[in-house]
Amino acid sequence: MKKVLFATAAATMFVAVSPAFAAAPADDAEWDRRAYPSASECHFLKERVILPNGHLVFQTQQVCN
Repeated sequence: MKKVLFATAAATMFVAVSPAFAAAPADDAEWDRRAYPSASECHFLKERVILPNGHLVFQTQQVCN
């Protein structure tokens, strides 16, 4: 019974959300302008940091060109 109820809820959510994916983007010049750099311009740096108590911690930073 739980599986049927879960399947029904999942199907209802899928039907409710599907019209949002059907909408086409507007033909607006502002649509393609992004405030953030593209993924190819950014990368992650991972550096080791040794704390005063001797523990080793890795810190990750996102660097964008």
